[in-house]
Amino acid sequence: MPGRDITFVNDGIYHIFNRTADKSGVFSDNNLSLLFLDLLKYYRSERANLRYSNYQELNLEIKKFYEEQLRIMKYFYIDLYCFSIMPTHYHLLLRQKKNGGLSHYISQIINSFTHYYNNKNNRLGPIFLSPFRAVQVRTHEQFIHVTRYIHLNHYSSGFLKDIDDLFSYPFSSLPRYVNIRKDELVEKTFLLRMFHNNPSRYREFILNNAEYQKSLERLKYTEKWK
Repeated sequence: MPGRDITFVNDGIYHIFNRTADKSGVFSDNNLSLLFLDLLKYYRSERANLRYSNYQELNLEIKKFYEEQLRIMKYFYIDLYCFSIMPTHYHLLLRQKKNGGLSHYISQIINSFTHYYNNKNNRLGPIFLSPFRAVQVRTHEQFIHVTRYIHLNHYSSGFLKDIDDLFSYPFSSLPRYVNIRKDELVEKTFLLRMFHNNPSRYREFILNNAEYQKSLERLKYTEKWK
């Protein structure tokens, strides 16, 4: 597998995606999808200096204090804008905030997930292709349309048949954008400002582009991956 021809820079925004090496549907298990979401949240902080499994074993009082430290934004490696977890693959849209932060973040997530999955299934070896795929997002227009691609992925792939189900599906960040409450995982402000801080406008944008995206076989920047 060739290496990535891309350099991650601070304040750079990147579309990150990868699939299982054998195309197995590990994320068909909702519990594994929920674990992946927990890891997305846990490892974004440089203060996550315990393995996730050890963190889970902390007593309630210590765990509460530890979680307060993990919420301090100045320690975040990344800002996460969008995510989509499909049965065989995942998509993330994020911004690097610290030198080497993006690669470290993804590595920690995948290593932790793989360790858990392999122990559970008595197996060895990697689950995902290496290296993960990445495309830099350079303009606001590209950013908007990458969010569209990620948020429509479950529908355009045929995984979800009814488009209305997108707005309540738990393994995509789209439902978080149509909910006005503050989100502890997804940084929604940057995207919503492009839609006048109006979630309804973004919802309309998604709906208006759904059938167009469904008609596309693939986007140019995912051709090599697929």
